[in-house]
Amino acid sequence: MKIWIITSGSETLSLFTFLSKYNHDYVVYYDFLHWPYGDKTFEQSLAYVEKGITYLMKEGVETIIIPPVYELAVLEKKISAPILPIFTTYLFDYVFKYSLVGKLGFFWDFADVEVVQTLIKNLEKNYSLAANQLVIKKFHFPFRYRVKETPLWKYYLTHLSYSHILVHKIIKFDLRYFKDALVDTVVPLNYWYFHYQNTITKFLNFKKIRFHKLEALEETFQWLLTSSKEQDKNSYTIKIIYTWTSEILHREKRLIWLLQRGKNSEIVWQKI
Repeated sequence: MKIWIITSGSETLSLFTFLSKYNHDYVVYYDFLHWPYGDKTFEQSLAYVEKGITYLMKEGVETIIIPPVYELAVLEKKISAPILPIFTTYLFDYVFKYSLVGKLGFFWDFADVEVVQTLIKNLEKNYSLAANQLVIKKFHFPFRYRVKETPLWKYYLTHLSYSHILVHKIIKFDLRYFKDALVDTVVPLNYWYFHYQNTITKFLNFKKIRFHKLEALEETFQWLLTSSKEQDKNSYTIKIIYTWTSEILHREKRLIWLLQRGKNSEIVWQKI
């Protein structure tokens, strides 16, 4: 299967932590010209994503992965495109299903978290409480939301190491808001932030506040593509399409390592 990924930055590194295990053919649409999406208004960023979808549709795509918030928006608008609903399924199968008292915490850029509450409220109308949730007297349904603006997190991945001690301290400081708000689950609204999963899980008590890590995204990805029979081939290709300059791509040595992972991979660069 050929899988297309629309991104404006480092979230591809997070995705390929598990995508690199599977021998699909990948095409990455790097929109560096509008990096990062979170610094624009939601409407601007959504327009850039839809422009990318239009371009990919002309290429005859099989399936497309897009950033979480825009996935919710595109699916709600019912745009005719083969979007792989990874984040939507993640919300249903992990976030909603394993919520303890119905209080969820979301973090990303403010323009996105403002919009996403409405999108998720519309989504949760299709969710039925699990058997164990029905017997919890203090369970809140519809879910209650708390949001935290964390715009600096995305820059740590490009200007600092995500394991830097200063980064750890700032992340823990931001997460304390969710402890004080008594949420039972925290949810990043961008795949980039899964890079900080070790810091997040060490800071939070999983029995009280849950964070479903990249393993949950990988299981979701596997479940959505259970019909694919291309896992046994020994080689695969990656095509990287970029909208501005390839200089940043050449600096992402870890990404290139993940893409190649010692197999017969072919990486093609193309500017549009």
